[in-house]
Amino acid sequence: MDINEFKARLGAGGARPNQFLVTLTFPGAVGASAGQDSLLVTAASLPASNVNPTIIQYRGREVKFAGERTFDPWVITIANDTSMRLRTLFERWSDLMNNRLNNGGEITPALYMADLQVDQLDRNDAIIRSYSIKDAFPINVSEIALAYSQNDVISEFQVTFQYQWFEVKPQ
Repeated sequence: MDINEFKARLGAGGARPNQFLVTLTFPGAVGASAGQDSLLVTAASLPASNVNPTIIQYRGREVKFAGERTFDPWVITIANDTSMRLRTLFERWSDLMNNRLNNGGEITPALYMADLQVDQLDRNDAIIRSYSIKDAFPINVSEIALAYSQNDVISEFQVTFQYQWFEVKPQ
């Protein structure tokens, strides 16, 4: 293969990891809707899945077959605005599932789960591929490190989601 064939296989310059859009959707009880807050997501990933092997012993050897699919937790990084709007919404969502004060929470999955979306974009913001992350809920809202030495940076935090599955929508 020569350099021209390599460039041709990349298509329109190759997919860039900094070209993406996450669409956040919150359960109704959290009191927010999807919108411009999605622009504050500074890092994400396309979701991962695994097919675990089913192992059977036969005459002292492991014989492996395709088993069940599992889905890795999905993590996003969010830049804080001065009102900490998104952090507040994720804290409300966590409290909806399990309240910090009384250990109670919503028990109906449809009321605390939401579908999220992450799109891989090209350099002109057209969607290359879209992933719909189904029945997601946050399992961790990370700390925000505070330090006098953190000059000229905006505070960030991560949210880790668990979900049931994802659907891929090629464009």
